[in-house]
Amino acid sequence: MTISVTDYFETRKADRKKETRYLAVINKDSCTSCNSCATQCPVDCIYEVVSNIPSESYHQIDTSRCIGCQMCYRIPAESNDHYNLEICPWNAIDMLHNPNVKPDEVSALEPYYRGTESDLPWPKLEEYAYQFFLDGEVFLPVGEEDLIAFMQPLAADVWFLTPDENAPLIVEVPGGNDFVRYRATEEGRAILDAMFEDYDRIFLD
Repeated sequence: MTISVTDYFETRKADRKKETRYLAVINKDSCTSCNSCATQCPVDCIYEVVSNIPSESYHQIDTSRCIGCQMCYRIPAESNDHYNLEICPWNAIDMLHNPNVKPDEVSALEPYYRGTESDLPWPKLEEYAYQFFLDGEVFLPVGEEDLIAFMQPLAADVWFLTPDENAPLIVEVPGGNDFVRYRATEEGRAILDAMFEDYDRIFLD
């Protein structure tokens, strides 16, 4: 059953204990909020971002709780065919090889970074940056300082926009009592489009 973003973060459970091999991410431009994915999720980590315009409502996945089971996409025990027994009728879900489990030597984000920090958590930044690329916004629980800390580099004015100009990827916008909301900036969307143009972590696409 669909739960709104507000209700979800009021009752949100703890993050999973370890990184999972796969992550699911919903593309809001394809999502119709039909609820097919949320009814299948065994850990209830999918919520609805409700719009005053019903056709603009969409679902989002809390990737810090996603266990990568693929149940929102297909039933893996019953099908070896990527396009058989699909759960989402709109093909709005990307299944990713989790960058936190087996990072690339060079993250998709690194070529666009102009900051001075040398020890950034690139895999975690990549996980969240891909969500901003697809949906333009991410919601995080209030009080989860470790998760919120990952947003700080993304919000810094250190990302390559032009040879002479940097820009932040995201900015914090008004959220709710139980969640913090971040949105990609206009310049950030252009940078993210370049970062993920040839992203090779997607499978079952």
